Amino acid sequence: MTALTESMFAIFDQPEFSFKKIKENHSPDEVAELKEKFKAVWQVWKKVNQTVASQLPTDQFAKVHVESWTNGWNLRNHYWASYRLASLADYNPCIGAMVDKKQLQVYLMFQHYKSEQRQGTPDEYNQLLDKVPEWANSIDVAHWYLWDKNEMEFTDHLPLSKYLNNQDIQQQFNTEARQTSFLLGKFAFRGIDQVDDMEQYISSVIRQLTPLYEELKWRCNGDVK
Repeated sequence: MTALTESMFAIFDQPEFSFKKIKENHSPDEVAELKEKFKAVWQVWKKVNQTVASQLPTDQFAKVHVESWTNGWNLRNHYWASYRLASLADYNPCIGAMVDKKQLQVYLMFQHYKSEQRQGTPDEYNQLLDKVPEWANSIDVAHWYLWDKNEMEFTDHLPLSKYLNNQDIQQQFNTEARQTSFLLGKFAFRGIDQVDDMEQYISSVIRQLTPLYEELKWRCNGDVK
């Protein structure tokens, strides 16, 4: 059981993430110390997600992917992991888990990055929007949000409750999201929501999203359930 701490958020309170810029303004010792801080938080994040993956049904999910703490030229301004159904392991949609300076979030998404190397189109994925109201009947919608790919990471997103309760907002969101792709997830905000067990939090949201995610198995096989 790993608590989500203020220090995990605070690591991302950086004015600069480029190694080149950081080295211009800090001594080698300071750079080394900063790297160690980032790596220490990432090691916690990696272990949390590996534990989550070990608790999920191995016949249902593929191996979790935990993104590195750098991309070679920059420190990350968030840490990210992705979970894919074993039956859709080579498809673009996945469940992402991310922590940044503002929040911990677990969400269903279409991964556009290097999407040409995987299967599945945004149009196929966006058809899941039609299933969201029915799926939402099985969850407590508090702390759940919808947004589209073009919204910035730290923007305040549309509460799922507002989406479900207002037909005009729902139609407007669907129209705009279908131009790119939608994301749907649950958030725990820094300084507001306490998460004493990150493993439980992430795994519970994954399990809640799985029935909606599994709808894609039928669509990607050319079937509509």
